Amino acid sequence: MDRLGIVPKPLKTELLGGEIFVDPSDAVFAIEENLGKEEYILTADKNGIRISGGSEQAVFYGKQTLLQMRGDCPCVRITDKPAHEYRGFMLDCVRHMFSVDDIKKLVDAAASLKMNRFHWHLTDDQGFRIWLNRRPSATIEGSVRKRSEFGSLKEEGEYGGYYTEKQMREIVDYCAERFITVIPEFDVPGHCSALLHAYPDIGCTEKPVEVKTHQGIFEDILCAGKDKTFEIVFDILEEILDIFPSEYIHIGGDEAPKTKWKACPDCQKRIRQAGLKNEEELQGWFTNEIISFLKSKGRKAIVWNESLKSGIVGNDATVQMWMDPKKHSVDFANTRNGKVIVSDFFHYYCDYPYSMTPLNKTYNYKAIVKGIKNPDNIYGVEAPIWTEFINSFEHLCYMFFPRFAAVAESGWTVEKNKNAKDFCERFRCYSRILSNIGITAAPPHEWNPSPLSRAVGTIGFTRKNVANKPKNK
Repeated sequence: MDRLGIVPKPLKTELLGGEIFVDPSDAVFAIEENLGKEEYILTADKNGIRISGGSEQAVFYGKQTLLQMRGDCPCVRITDKPAHEYRGFMLDCVRHMFSVDDIKKLVDAAASLKMNRFHWHLTDDQGFRIWLNRRPSATIEGSVRKRSEFGSLKEEGEYGGYYTEKQMREIVDYCAERFITVIPEFDVPGHCSALLHAYPDIGCTEKPVEVKTHQGIFEDILCAGKDKTFEIVFDILEEILDIFPSEYIHIGGDEAPKTKWKACPDCQKRIRQAGLKNEEELQGWFTNEIISFLKSKGRKAIVWNESLKSGIVGNDATVQMWMDPKKHSVDFANTRNGKVIVSDFFHYYCDYPYSMTPLNKTYNYKAIVKGIKNPDNIYGVEAPIWTEFINSFEHLCYMFFPRFAAVAESGWTVEKNKNAKDFCERFRCYSRILSNIGITAAPPHEWNPSPLSRAVGTIGFTRKNVANKPKNK
């Protein structure tokens, strides 16, 4: 069984005795209504290779397993289906952009690992990466920053760029062919410096705002008291909805300081008129306005867990949990039957060095969040990568893999079938799939550093990238 080396590990593998030479082109396929949408059965024996699935998507997953079995292989029957419905990865293309061709390589890797969501982070303080026909100023003015100074990674000269409508549609279509849904993120009301640079009049002070050159949490956020804010936000969303057919749109909601709202007459007037208690409830109201807009268009919203602080965000939102010390996500799941996507900062964020987040730490994290009573409220898992400190595709792949695959296995494989040592061995076999795609993973000796190496690496990373961060301005 070990000779199969399949990632993610299937639900059930039965050895039938004997061997067979596997040539994927010899396989026959069938749709069987009695199987689940993502469930398949793969049989490779003396009678040939057969894949039955509950849908074309399920058959596609069977094919991905078969591609990992190429060559001499034990005769086997694999019965397989996912542990979680949502299995995704997030790519930040704001801090540093990546070409369409390189994004396709990540999509190919995700498809081979049976992931089905691509969360594309496209707007933030450091750039606005979506071309807009209705509001071109957002892109033309908001996509360029004067320089880049992310910790020790400093780049002089303007940094800019955006994805055209044609490029975004190309990615959407490419993903759809691989049964991956693209979920774009338009982050509001915070992390909007780039948008406010183009439209300062939808900020509370209406003063000029620079596209930020470094990472951080910034006080300039969208004004919740001005009707024009919603006019522009809804215009942007209209175009996003036209390009991205996904059921869900990610609307951010994280790290939105309320300093400007507290001093803003328009925001204070809105609080009084809407019968709200405070600025946190104002963000909840703001979020609900966008949720209602999306609902009117037949869509749904995903929000980061900070959006739950108000206690009034609608139950039909889905929450992405990344760092939630007060357990708002747990309360949302338990008291309101809300759905939660797990992307825990300390385990699933792939932009931090292996000294801080070794592979075993990522792999062994249980996606069933402690405190959530109904496991069905865990919608799934996601591996995010932020790119403040990543400015090349090679470095991106080094940071992402094998942790990307570890999260994929947590999304697909039931907990009782998981084993970190076994995963490492199987990933070595799987690496040839990545090589064929054009992706080079971190070398095995760097996956799980010793305690001393972890301490040294963590201190070094912090000194280079946190202590070096410019002051917010």
